[in-house]
Amino acid sequence: MPHYEPFDWYHTPVYYDIIFDQDTPQQATFLEQCHARNAIDASRLKPTALRSSAAGSNAQQLAQRLNILEPACGSGRLMAEFASRGHRVAGVDLSKGMLDFARKRFKQHRVKGKLLAAPMQDFNLHDFPPMRHGSATQNDLSSGGGGGYDLAHILVSSFKYLQTEDEAVACLRCVCDHLRVGGIFVLGLHLTDPHENRRHLERWRAKRDGLDVLCTIRTSPVDFKARTEPMRTRIVARQGKREVGRYETNWTFRTYTPRQLRSLLRKEPRFKHCATYTFHHDIHQQSSLESDDLGVVLVLRRER
Repeated sequence: MPHYEPFDWYHTPVYYDIIFDQDTPQQATFLEQCHARNAIDASRLKPTALRSSAAGSNAQQLAQRLNILEPACGSGRLMAEFASRGHRVAGVDLSKGMLDFARKRFKQHRVKGKLLAAPMQDFNLHDFPPMRHGSATQNDLSSGGGGGYDLAHILVSSFKYLQTEDEAVACLRCVCDHLRVGGIFVLGLHLTDPHENRRHLERWRAKRDGLDVLCTIRTSPVDFKARTEPMRTRIVARQGKREVGRYETNWTFRTYTPRQLRSLLRKEPRFKHCATYTFHHDIHQQSSLESDDLGVVLVLRRER
């Protein structure tokens, strides 16, 4: 049996970043489209239409530059992508290694973003000034009050690191407080099938800067009473033909069935559930919480 060295990829995020960065442009475009389709401009009190002529063009699609917030921002890959598109970005993460990596990325790409070391359920970025649009700020346009952000997002199941219902509710409330009225929160997570309890295995492979990274994530059987889901990541890294190392990370996710997720969302009534998509991040293919695809991406709009 090959030996895997214990490893926390959040402290050394280069392998994590190589695996997930390949989907960054698609995810960023999808999030822009979610905003265009579901956000409400408080000055006009009607949804911002997604122009069909802009569906395939990033430059045409943006009606305005956005103030974007990312709790659990990790390596800053989406923040840097959004900043390069002209958006104003702010992110929160607990990992010093991830935040340091994000700062280096911003410097390398010559973009700017606000980074804060804090948990995703308890942070304060209200003092980060929103970007001005014309002669007014987004706060000025949001006559119903709220924060200064147009869009917030937590993808790839990072929300499931929150281990209790109180922490999950606190995260929803904190994000909602930072959004302007009419702004949206895009939340992606894998649901748990209450009728199935077996191991699942997913595998990714990606290359960058001469590094070839094979990542395998195993989901162990769920403890439905405790609502815990043991997870294991194994990474094999190679530089050319030479193996750099084999690494293993273990952690625990909190589980959500569709019913449990609906119950959670009711605890932050300022949010309206506007749409559901899958982890394919295709704006033209909506899904539902009853779908066989358990990877769901929710679009939640702050209503008041």
